[in-house]
Amino acid sequence: MTVIAPLEPQDSVSHPHHERRRAVVIGSGFGGLAVALRLLSDGWQVELLERHGDLGGRARVFHLEGVAFDAGPTVITAPFLFEELFERFGERLDDYVTLLPVEPFYRMDYADGSYFDYKSSIDDTMAEIERLAPGTSHRYTDFLAATEKMYQRGFVDLAEQPFTRVNDMLKVLPDLVRLRADRSLYTFVSDFFDDERLRRAFSVPSLLVGGHPFRTSSLYGLIHALERRGGVWFPKGGTGALVSALAELFQRHGGVIHCHQQVTGLQVHKKEVTGVEVSGGQHYPADIVVSNVDPLHVYENWLPLPAWGKLLNGFRRRMKQSMGLLVVYFVTKRRYTELEHHTIVFGDTFQEILDRIFDDFEVPEDLSLYLHRPSATDPDMAPENGDAFYVLAPVPNLQGQQDWATQEPQLTQSILTTLQQRLMPDLFEQLEATHTVSPRYFHSELSSPFGSGFSIAPTLTQSAGFRYHNRSPHYQNLYFVGAGTHPGAGVPGVVSSAGVVEKLVRKAYPVARPQGIPTQDETPA
Repeated sequence: MTVIAPLEPQDSVSHPHHERRRAVVIGSGFGGLAVALRLLSDGWQVELLERHGDLGGRARVFHLEGVAFDAGPTVITAPFLFEELFERFGERLDDYVTLLPVEPFYRMDYADGSYFDYKSSIDDTMAEIERLAPGTSHRYTDFLAATEKMYQRGFVDLAEQPFTRVNDMLKVLPDLVRLRADRSLYTFVSDFFDDERLRRAFSVPSLLVGGHPFRTSSLYGLIHALERRGGVWFPKGGTGALVSALAELFQRHGGVIHCHQQVTGLQVHKKEVTGVEVSGGQHYPADIVVSNVDPLHVYENWLPLPAWGKLLNGFRRRMKQSMGLLVVYFVTKRRYTELEHHTIVFGDTFQEILDRIFDDFEVPEDLSLYLHRPSATDPDMAPENGDAFYVLAPVPNLQGQQDWATQEPQLTQSILTTLQQRLMPDLFEQLEATHTVSPRYFHSELSSPFGSGFSIAPTLTQSAGFRYHNRSPHYQNLYFVGAGTHPGAGVPGVVSSAGVVEKLVRKAYPVARPQGIPTQDETPA
């Protein structure tokens, strides 16, 4: 297993405002890259530190048998969030990244042999609903209208709204009550569909942001409206191509990237962070620090905290974490043209599986899987005449104390056997190479506490102002982006968290912008 070579950092360009303040961003995931670009466009001198030799965090790229694999995110929605980052510098995303439409959005494969295709066309999706559950397709328009209301309030109005005070949350509580955000996503979906297969199909997106559909707030129904509005896309060349394009945009306009930088601590003075220490003794001075690393990891490992801060860490450790992930990357000798780009393979049971994973921290025998076949959209993502996949299984995080050295090969075999039985009868004959990562990887390589795949779970009591704050309550110039912060996990969520931080920074540190770079108000949404 190898990784892509790191981008070579360029020298910072000269700028007439020599008094530019310095920002250090830790971590090059989508949240880190997005906030680095926003701060750069606002006139900050920005340095980005990455512990690995490659960029992307959860969205980094692996290689197996010469084939490139997106290690993490494979679904791009809300492309306007990325378009805005390029427009800030007078450039166009389309000039650097080709976004290919995925059709169908997802195929849902059920244990009874039936399937459901969630398609880009509303009419086609309704036809699929009618095929699966005759006489019920008209309920989809009601469902879509309800998710649209959640999208308007939960994403358009609140996704980039800072929540740093109790009053911030109190202001939106009436809306949450009106939208019945106290109900679970599965309960919300069940109001519109009686067929269990459709209930699973339209509540399973919560798993893609680390949530149990029977615990996740119904507010996350907005994901469906977001997909409907913006589509589901795949970058030509993989998600890693989008990471590279963002990094190169950052470097072209004076941002500096330092790879192989293992942070060992943050230097502080009174209530401010003054810089970042890395292994080897190097120090990066900073007026502000933005971490794309999970806040709990930062608080427990990089900062000296007073007694009350340590008590608060105890509370943080008791927050409900998302599940862990076991991901198998594999190459086959033949191309499986009969398979779609995204396939959700449901087990016999649904809630029972998830309860065992989230509540009992047990590995169920009846697994549900997500299979990613990028060559269905971009044929170049597989070897000639062959194919490349990754398959993801929700599993307990490290709180389950499983022996993953033993579990990894056993579960890999079980997962591949399930695929052979359900979708790929000749899989073991065609299998050429595999590689598996488990919650151990998320903990050791991505600094994810408990090896959780998506930081804290998206329950109602861990949403908006109840998530990790985007500005530290301990140090006034320490900020956070990423899955654990508001608005939450998923690519749109972590990219939007950069917008929250930008608003907070602008309020605290008004700075002159480089000439020619538009303000936020001048930038198209």
